[in-house]
Amino acid sequence: MEMLRRRASTLVASILLVAACGGNGASEPTAESAAQPPPAPVEGSEPPAETVDEPRAGSGGRVGSDLADVLPTVSTMAESAGPLPETPDGSAGSPEGIDGVVAVPVTGVDHVRHDVEYPTSPPAGGPHLGVWLNCGFYTVPVLDELAVHSLEHGAVWVTYRSDVAPEVRRRLAVLATESSHVLVSPYEEQESPLVLTAWARQLPLDALDDPRFDRFLDVYLFDGPTAPEPGAACSGAVGVPPEHPEAVPQQG
Repeated sequence: MEMLRRRASTLVASILLVAACGGNGASEPTAESAAQPPPAPVEGSEPPAETVDEPRAGSGGRVGSDLADVLPTVSTMAESAGPLPETPDGSAGSPEGIDGVVAVPVTGVDHVRHDVEYPTSPPAGGPHLGVWLNCGFYTVPVLDELAVHSLEHGAVWVTYRSDVAPEVRRRLAVLATESSHVLVSPYEEQESPLVLTAWARQLPLDALDDPRFDRFLDVYLFDGPTAPEPGAACSGAVGVPPEHPEAVPQQG
């Protein structure tokens, strides 16, 4: 009984001390209280729903199609080297002085983990995966969302239809090995035999010998005026183009 009286006196003294100091009776969590398990959910209640990204649709075996589930979703708007280039109407004209270049509207530079519906085939910018595609020569289709990230870094993406001559493909393979920021891959969905794509710019061509081919590379490759991150890396990420693509047997 004496022990109970001493505990009661101590409790009363503690309450009076807190009141005198202007406290509200709250205290810092102790090790004992921190170790207590969280309260059990009320029967019939539901846990809060989790926000998840939309699952990717099938990507047809394109290079990089298995990456979406392991990449974070982040925004890189603040990481851009400057404002997005103005691309007013998507019409063909002579941007940067090259006849026939199309100014492609671009909606942003966000990193995503889902399929993106681009307004052009091949795409020329917009949301994309959080890693880029290593530049080089590919004999199989690549994932659009990876290639667009490479465009953001100043790459020029040269795409070709399967019906172009083997000699054209061999020349493109050599070009890809001579430049750190040239990306070459087949692209069946395009209308022209060849398409050159930079960020927000695109040039369809019928022949590799068209003088506008070299002019496009001169203007847009590596540090072009439209790339949000000109000169950033186009290697050290995903994709393994052959070391000697000019020696790879070409179909057709």
